[in-house]
Amino acid sequence: MSTTSESEALARYLSDPAHAGVYRLEAARIEALVPSVSEKRGSAVAGAEWRRLPAASYWSREALLDGLAASLAFPDHFGRNWDAAWDCLTELGWGEERALVVLVPAAPADEAAMAAFVELMQDAAEHWAARGHALVTLMLSEAQVAGALQAVPLLPRGASEV
Repeated sequence: MSTTSESEALARYLSDPAHAGVYRLEAARIEALVPSVSEKRGSAVAGAEWRRLPAASYWSREALLDGLAASLAFPDHFGRNWDAAWDCLTELGWGEERALVVLVPAAPADEAAMAAFVELMQDAAEHWAARGHALVTLMLSEAQVAGALQAVPLLPRGASEV
């Protein structure tokens, strides 16, 4: 299957609100599927809007919140805490895209901050799925996964082949 058709198949899979949530994905796999996603512009592929958090050398609470705010264009009054992030996530505007896919680059992380981030994004995904929208967070990872990401399910291998 070509990269373009794999990208489109993945976007269709992720556009289904039934598949909303937080998944783990090997970093090399997403680069092969969707190479052009940047934190500033994003990218639209087959009805899904893709956004990438800026790369970080370490995911602290502040880095996760700032990265989320930058990639999703939170308002200037964003309070840089989990409650404020929830408020901004539940007030997202949905255009014609069926899904919003947030890519989080692989990096070592503060375990408590990463666990809170994963919970926040899962809760937001459930919030939007109940309203017919698919919010998906893809936690890009290396082959070896530790800590909070171990509990995050892998994106099914067949997702880019449906």
